[in-house]
Amino acid sequence: MKRDIEHLVLSSPNWLGDVVMAQPAMRSIVEAFEPAHVALFGRPWLADLLPFLDIPGAVYADAMPAGTDAAVLFPNSFRAAWLACRAGAKRRIGFRGQWRRLLLTDAPAPRISLRHQHHRDFYLDLAEQLGVDVRERQVRLTVPAGDVKAGEEMLRRQGLDPQRTVAVAPGAQFGGAKRYPAESYAAILKWLADRDWQIMVLGTQVERDIGDQCLAPVAGQAWNAAGETSLGQGLQLLCASRMLLCNDSGLMHVAAGMGKPVVAIFGATDPARTAPSGARVHLLYRPADCSPCLKRECAVHGHPCMGNVLPEDVRDACLEVLS
Repeated sequence: MKRDIEHLVLSSPNWLGDVVMAQPAMRSIVEAFEPAHVALFGRPWLADLLPFLDIPGAVYADAMPAGTDAAVLFPNSFRAAWLACRAGAKRRIGFRGQWRRLLLTDAPAPRISLRHQHHRDFYLDLAEQLGVDVRERQVRLTVPAGDVKAGEEMLRRQGLDPQRTVAVAPGAQFGGAKRYPAESYAAILKWLADRDWQIMVLGTQVERDIGDQCLAPVAGQAWNAAGETSLGQGLQLLCASRMLLCNDSGLMHVAAGMGKPVVAIFGATDPARTAPSGARVHLLYRPADCSPCLKRECAVHGHPCMGNVLPEDVRDACLEVLS
């Protein structure tokens, strides 16, 4: 196997959290094949994430490289297989389905159900069906010292003390069903600020208004960085902060993989399927009768899965991990 593959492409999942959950599988495949060249192909923001992923020798590719020895396809889409086929990859490896079986040279059937089992195990199943000996099943991200320093400098320029800064990610790209209410976040952040913790909100430009709502009652030092930073800068700020408070989101997986303390609130999704790796993770999940619905937006009055998680419970979990 090691002699067969000199040029390897890893076609990554499309969502930040899924890329992190696929990291143990990607790392295991590279360690097993020992290719001379490794390309990680996918969304442009992967270039910012790659230094943290600890995939030996990998470089980012913004287009599917041509004529490689093998392409391992983590997306289950027809498009992923078509791109690898069109680029002339000699081996095209991925799970069958989505009408793409004829485009693949290696097409095992998945043995893990994404609806009932953990996504990380789903990606590891692909590696194991290639004969890879998986030695580490948990996410272990690298935290470059230079990125920590850069994050600390950004915080200080905003008047924040890295040792007292709590990072908060109140958004969720998938949809509103995964978001804890902004007014509840606001109460929690006020309580933390009253105990001299400083607050920084992370997110995209779309989530900036949510950040403003969360910070509205906060007195003292706070910074809504949503929409003001690239993903790379956001990761630097995250690794320079004391902890992350968030919904089930991509940043949750990144922070946990870094070994940061994380308090994460689940509702529409099931921790049994998407809980992050990490020894310092505190999950809050109080399912309603309709949980987990896995929907983008809640259709039930009062958003009960989130309403069941009291702001006082979230505050106490934060103070516990900060102690």
